[in-house]
Amino acid sequence: MWKLIISVIGAALAVCSAVPATAGAASEYDDIINKVSTKTLIHHIDNYSGKTCGSPDDDYAKKWLFAFKQKRYYSGDPRDHQAAVESLERAMSSPKGAYAVVYEQNNKHNDTSNPYFIKVFWTEDGKDDYTYRFYKNHQISGIYLTRKEGSQSKLYVATVASPKLILGGGNGSNCDPEYLWGYKHSQAFVSDLNISAESNKKLFTSTFSVDYPSGYAGPKFPDNRSAIGWWPDSSQYDDFTDKITTKDLVSYVNRNKKFCAPADHSNSWFMALRQANISMAKGHFYHKDYMTSLERAMATGAYAVAYSAEPSGPRYIIVYWSENRKDFHIKFYGDAPYRTATITHKWGSNAKLYGMFAGNVKPFWDQGGCEVEFLQGNYSNNAVPIAQFNESYMPWYGGNNMKIFTSTFDVEYPDGYRGKPIPGDRRNITYLALGDSFSSGEGDTDKNPATGQKYYRQWTDVNEDKAKGAPREKCHVSTRSYPYKLANWMGLGSGPSAAWASVACSGATVYDMNWDNSGGYEGQGSPLGRLHGYDNKGTLQKMALNEMIPGRVKQIEFVKKYQPKVITLTAGGNDVGFGNKLDACVPPSKEGTCVYAKAEHRRKLKNEIIDQFDKLKSFYRELKEASSNSKIYVLGYPQFVNGAPDAPCFGRGLLFLDAREREMITNSVTYLNNTIKQAAKAAGVKYVDIENAFGNHWLCGDRENHVNPLLLNEIATSKIPGQTNVELWESFHPNAKGHADIARAFRKELGGVNPADYKICKNDATTCPDNSATKDNIPTPPYFNVANEQEDIKFTYYKLSNGTATKVQEKYIEIKTSRRPYKPWKKVYVKIYSEPRDLGEIEADKNGEINGSVALPEDLPAGYHTLVVSGEAPDGKKQELYQTILIKGPNPDDIDENGTPDKNQPCGAFLKASGKDEDLDGIDDACDPEVTDPILYTARNGKSSLGEDEDRIYLFRNTRAANSTGIANDYVDKSKNQNNADALVGHTLSEETRGLAFEKLVIMKEDDGDIKKGTPIILAKDINEKCYALKPEDYLSPALKPGSKDYKLRGLIKLNKLPKGVSCEKE
Repeated sequence: MWKLIISVIGAALAVCSAVPATAGAASEYDDIINKVSTKTLIHHIDNYSGKTCGSPDDDYAKKWLFAFKQKRYYSGDPRDHQAAVESLERAMSSPKGAYAVVYEQNNKHNDTSNPYFIKVFWTEDGKDDYTYRFYKNHQISGIYLTRKEGSQSKLYVATVASPKLILGGGNGSNCDPEYLWGYKHSQAFVSDLNISAESNKKLFTSTFSVDYPSGYAGPKFPDNRSAIGWWPDSSQYDDFTDKITTKDLVSYVNRNKKFCAPADHSNSWFMALRQANISMAKGHFYHKDYMTSLERAMATGAYAVAYSAEPSGPRYIIVYWSENRKDFHIKFYGDAPYRTATITHKWGSNAKLYGMFAGNVKPFWDQGGCEVEFLQGNYSNNAVPIAQFNESYMPWYGGNNMKIFTSTFDVEYPDGYRGKPIPGDRRNITYLALGDSFSSGEGDTDKNPATGQKYYRQWTDVNEDKAKGAPREKCHVSTRSYPYKLANWMGLGSGPSAAWASVACSGATVYDMNWDNSGGYEGQGSPLGRLHGYDNKGTLQKMALNEMIPGRVKQIEFVKKYQPKVITLTAGGNDVGFGNKLDACVPPSKEGTCVYAKAEHRRKLKNEIIDQFDKLKSFYRELKEASSNSKIYVLGYPQFVNGAPDAPCFGRGLLFLDAREREMITNSVTYLNNTIKQAAKAAGVKYVDIENAFGNHWLCGDRENHVNPLLLNEIATSKIPGQTNVELWESFHPNAKGHADIARAFRKELGGVNPADYKICKNDATTCPDNSATKDNIPTPPYFNVANEQEDIKFTYYKLSNGTATKVQEKYIEIKTSRRPYKPWKKVYVKIYSEPRDLGEIEADKNGEINGSVALPEDLPAGYHTLVVSGEAPDGKKQELYQTILIKGPNPDDIDENGTPDKNQPCGAFLKASGKDEDLDGIDDACDPEVTDPILYTARNGKSSLGEDEDRIYLFRNTRAANSTGIANDYVDKSKNQNNADALVGHTLSEETRGLAFEKLVIMKEDDGDIKKGTPIILAKDINEKCYALKPEDYLSPALKPGSKDYKLRGLIKLNKLPKGVSCEKE
């Protein structure tokens, strides 16, 4: 039996006839559905108690479910809302569930208008317990819901509406509809779903059962499912962060006849807050507690740096913080032009938000000068501005003078948000620079006119102050060093919004960068480390990892935490003690040439350099283990001094380095670079040659120095023209122009390709180890190959020729020198190695220079050879100049002369192929960077260069592995690459999955419900770093050619939960 429930219409209960399914034809019911239903859910009311929201064309027909999932304003436990969402989703996906959406609006276009409501009704398991029926009695008609007698199934209801209209809040609240209340806190009655043709309620959609009258010929009940899967591709806040953020912290005062010139504290705000000279005199004795608490927040909590700039008042630097990251977050509120961001409590927290501010002392305390330092805070409940950031002036909340400079608080971004993140979000680090002084920027001794200080970054040029818990920190990271220039070229931004960082540190050795003793590391510095003896060592180290402060933790720890896509580094120079050797050679000595430059010391120096091979190779491999998807670029060192015997050194800051010492330096740099290159090759990472980056701008060159010179008189500082307070270790390092040279050389080495896109190895692998690259076959400069250590021979790498020659076509190789390397009119002798071959002799001209040619032997094998020119130097000592050259066969299609065209050789010229491809990656195993198990599937975000959507994720199947996947006859698109063997299985289609960033691909190792063993599962993250799992709709049938019969787009389905044993965490 059905129990009939009819809604109350007006003040009386209408007596209606319910139409059973057995009734006769009832054409009078055919028009009821049109009268009680709606095809739109318009979000608009133009006058409700003076409030206006939405517009006549803002239809939520596709957006109501998305709105149901939003809850930003109404009070209450957010867990209750999440439970309601999950309950509705179960009802919508279960065959036993049912739901309906009812819309009510009465917009009279005057102040008597009522706000609209979207009410959602559902049952998780009672679909068979409810039935919709029709009624009609005289002028009254409609539909009503009946419930089976004795049914125990629950009927839920929730209200979706505009919080601005329903809850008030003025211009500080949103118009956009969202979930307000309901589910277990609101009682639903079947009568709530009764809708008469005359009422303001309209049915938008329903999946409840319907008992249509016999002979019914009218429209069916609306079943509109367009909202399922809809997700916004933008939000009203996409331009908001630009309006509430600032890129600098410029202090400036011009008020009440008190003037302080502008000074930018973007790179020194923490140091400014640490100063409290005047404030302490005013009784602010909490300052030390403030700084200690702030450091703890920067280590394990969250903080934000803000800037207050009143039009006619002083500027303040304000810091808010919480030692517990779980207590506060930033939320966006309101509609334009009254949008605001607020640091507010997370649900359940009642913690105190701490704050303090710094500014120019003179206008605030009416004493002191223009120094910027701590003024006051709220430990003792003194006033600190409310942590609210408005895009425009709002009298009831305050002005719009507050801007965010940087923040590490969690941010609750609106769904669909496509705007910029709040500055300070370091979760997506694309590029990380590691290394020693040549990467940090040591030597950039100019002063920044905006600050009056050097360009060294905050926390990298600090003298020790144990009383304030501040260790000595001299990593000297310059904001004009080559990593900054590379990041700018890569478009990675700067300041708190930068998607990159440099943690290079002057003086760093490989030990300071690798994993060795990482847990017991007390910071860089010999012998105990800069943090030794500090009680707050743990806080300082955690703070360093969050704030990219170098020198406190091992550099590899930053790699492990941030998983950058690109890493650059220099390493090895401090391990061979270049700095110490320069210290020994630069001062004038009674013994003349320093011991390191004497022939009897060469073997020891050679061993010191070559011994770095194993250490460097292990370090590069450790970096790869720490971040398997990173592309690693290892830079060599630039030649910084002219090694020519007659180089013009006097008056150029190198007065005390003689020719033999400069010869030792240039040959050592070359040999160390050869060692670094070989270690990089063995580890499978990219070596970047910057040896000649400075050109003639090196020391003792004939152009402006791009390297700092040194005038040393056994003192700790040096006077460089136009510069003062230059620290000793800043000498012999590139200045800003030198770092620009390095950046240009790096870019040239990569052919202008962005490092994130550059192919380090074939088949997009990020490492390709070469087992043939060993310590034993590192190219050794002749300088280090003297048979008799007492034999005094000068060896210098020199560009003698253009570097290549083609047999037959070029019977002679032209050799030229300059700068008088030999005695005039003396013969010099030319040889070529590997096996020594005499090529002849050439006579030096009147200036001791060579300009001639020698014949190449016709039987000289194609390949790399060393060209050596020997003769007598102007001082009467033996001198050899050398250069590596390539001899190519005369056939341009077969330059290695093995009889097989080079393009037909799987591994190219000069490398014999094995004829095997065990991992089915299309690369012969002889030149395969890594032979692994066969890769069956790959996935990635789309590439615009291939006509793909970068906001979607694509899944491909390796057709070479057809025997393993069991799928044959896949269509492969070869229009852009004839060697392509990857078939497109599918890609993300719904708006809900648009914008997800690919994280990794896993193959299920065991069944998990509907997910079978062997299924490829894609893991991806959204802007909030939430992890999602995607599986292909159909991956067990062949991929078809677009446009062919039976072809259809195949998507990737977002799963409700992560499958068993699967996560986004790095393995």
